Amino acid sequence: MAFKQAERLENVHHSQMRKIFGLCNELRKRGEPVADVTLGQPNFPTPQYIKDACVQALQEGHTGYADYSGIPILKEEIIKKIKRDTGMDYGPDEILATTGVAQGCFVSLMSFLNPGDEILLPDPVYFIYDNCAHIAGAAIKKYTLKEENEFQVDIDELKSLITEKTKMMVIVSPSNPLGASLTTDNLSEIAALAVEHDLIVVTDEIYDMLVYEDPKPVSIATFPGMRERTIILNGFSKSFAMTGWRLGWAAGPEYMIDPMNRLAFYMTSGPTTFVMHAAAAALRDEDGSCEMMRKEFDKRRRYLVEEINKLETFSCLAPKGAFYIFLNIKKTGMSSQEFCEYIFHKYSIAVIAGNIFGSSGEGFVRISYAACDETLKAVVDGLQKADKDF
Repeated sequence: MAFKQAERLENVHHSQMRKIFGLCNELRKRGEPVADVTLGQPNFPTPQYIKDACVQALQEGHTGYADYSGIPILKEEIIKKIKRDTGMDYGPDEILATTGVAQGCFVSLMSFLNPGDEILLPDPVYFIYDNCAHIAGAAIKKYTLKEENEFQVDIDELKSLITEKTKMMVIVSPSNPLGASLTTDNLSEIAALAVEHDLIVVTDEIYDMLVYEDPKPVSIATFPGMRERTIILNGFSKSFAMTGWRLGWAAGPEYMIDPMNRLAFYMTSGPTTFVMHAAAAALRDEDGSCEMMRKEFDKRRRYLVEEINKLETFSCLAPKGAFYIFLNIKKTGMSSQEFCEYIFHKYSIAVIAGNIFGSSGEGFVRISYAACDETLKAVVDGLQKADKDF
């Protein structure tokens, strides 16, 4: 006998990335090389000063329950970071520590969306947002980010999607999977629409420290009328090479953070205590490790963009942030999935099909340059060979 799952999960699926992970693992078990550029995970270890702070926290006995919204010293450092980056002042009750940005996404949407409410999501976008919206029972409307528009938001299209049922909009800048950052002018127009139509805006800024070109992106929360309607999501996974530590944060007005805090408590009873102590040290005592990693990512970014755009069949825009190339494969005549299978089986290169991030990602694949130089060189070699196949 099998029980039927809850209806809310009918449109929630396992990540399609699992298949390629399994194929890569099979090759590794056989001792065969594979150039795996699927993971959005820095190939650097967590900086030593952060690990030392974690060990110290353990030795000092920080192993019990703590303030489930975030320990005071962590909130203090998050508040300082936001002030440095944006000039905005936040209080402790406007900060929520989360078990990764994924939990921040979940509690943001679940705390404010009722069944039937409309949410505006970018297309392409990291698929966690679609699944959280489905769980909330929201109606998803997609605004497209097109390569010919440098992956900026088409304001006319955005306007056309807004109805009296529209309650929330999500922006991700810098973007996963695109590597694009929204310009100040684009954000200003989005902010004006949000204020006009009284929308909640969730802004995912997890890659805010991984930007490579001026002008640096700004937070939409800084625009007039936006602070009181904006939830900022951020965390430690990408810029601090702490993906497995599972710690993020949300910042917003107290009236928004309070329900998110209540929901988060009944999910996890708060993030891991000694991890929060280490994260506070990550922000407080930063020793240059983050900038070292950013510079290395930038070097890899420049290498890939230069080599890819020499080819006849493939092309890409230079990403402004994060660590992803959104490779245009349309000249191959293959679908994104077909190309992934072709380049994996023929050249042992593992990439992610762009269409898993949304229908606008069809004709593209995502390459993560969070991998080592040797792996990226193998990817370029494989693309050069594939270029001749077409």
